[in-house]
Amino acid sequence: MQQSGIFVVDPVLGSSCTSEYTAVLRNDTSVSVSSKKSSDIVGFATGLLNTLLLQEDFFQSSIWLMVLVNTQESIASFLEKFASDIREADGAFITVDTEFIRENQEIPLLCLVQIATSNTVFIIDPLKVDISFLKPIFEDEKLLKVFHACTQDIEILRIYGINVKNLYDTQFYEMLLSTSDRISYQDIVKKYLDKNLNKNYSTSNWLNRPLSKKQLLYSEEDVLYLRDVYKEQLASIKKINRHDWLLDEMSSFCEKSETSLIPAGDKKVQLFNQLAEWRSNKAIENSVDVQSIARNSLLNDICRKGVSFVRSVRNSRWMTNDVRKEFLKFAEQLTENLEIVKKAPVRNVSVYLLKAILEMKSIENNIAPSLISTTSELEKLSNGNYDVKCLHGWRKEIFGNYALSFLKGELSISLKDSKVILE
Repeated sequence: MQQSGIFVVDPVLGSSCTSEYTAVLRNDTSVSVSSKKSSDIVGFATGLLNTLLLQEDFFQSSIWLMVLVNTQESIASFLEKFASDIREADGAFITVDTEFIRENQEIPLLCLVQIATSNTVFIIDPLKVDISFLKPIFEDEKLLKVFHACTQDIEILRIYGINVKNLYDTQFYEMLLSTSDRISYQDIVKKYLDKNLNKNYSTSNWLNRPLSKKQLLYSEEDVLYLRDVYKEQLASIKKINRHDWLLDEMSSFCEKSETSLIPAGDKKVQLFNQLAEWRSNKAIENSVDVQSIARNSLLNDICRKGVSFVRSVRNSRWMTNDVRKEFLKFAEQLTENLEIVKKAPVRNVSVYLLKAILEMKSIENNIAPSLISTTSELEKLSNGNYDVKCLHGWRKEIFGNYALSFLKGELSISLKDSKVILE
């Protein structure tokens, strides 16, 4: 595991013919080196290395460049250095994180994009430069992008026209190694690297410019340590032969439409698609976030409850937003001729017993229960609907077969010494 002790910040990259690069060290020591070319990052790293190697304290340290990309000139430098890092790396991958602000924003405001290659941390400033130059990188299907808890990052990048391809989420994959559902970044770094991270800056004001040294160091930690976490985690998963268990799900993650909120094969999928398409077009037209027009939960309620629900919402006193009114008028037109048959949820005792079996198999296999199956799937199973994920692949092997045997009466569940026993 690489121990990185030196971080280089270039606050004036591309601003003149001669750039002054400053190495910001964790012990607050600084070393300055001049370069004749504003884009000569590699030359600077070499000069810095030669300088530091004369100091015994740094003889065993690794040089990690931290480069701010905040001018048009620095974009060209970034592309050159990034391409060089990817070419030279063995089994290249990048780690990614973002910093953004949602409060008081119609559209979440992206403040930073952090990318780490094998020896460089790039801090890209969307408040200063158009980040469309990142699109080919994120949409390159051959280059793996590693995130931790990627859902919001991907949502934000989509707003900026970037669709991430070929991704890996350490939080998601950790569910193959633990019964915990959502491990935090601090906890996963502690687990694999035995480092304690300071998350005081997670709610920092990322609109401030210039960024403080502490903000910069915080932002690079989110991608720098993630590289080693990914390597350690992947090794653990391969050791128990689970590395291919989630490949299909991750490959389809970014292509999932919002209709995944409606059960596959439901007759109302077409309605959901029409509502989502209208909402998306209107959001683009008005430069607002789709969620500010109508949340996914509202679309689901419309699909399930029909025109009477739409009318009750339209006539409510709080409905003052013109775009929302327009959306509900459109929804009313679509749902007028749609017959909604309300079905009371049927949940029999077998659902609770299936949950007990699921919990037992989760602990036995050290896998998060929600990754194996969900309550809605168990309800379907108990009502004779076998079109569920837990009856396919590895899920069937560790849980699905037991669930089917139980429902067929071939397996019984009992308690012995306060433990659930399958017989």
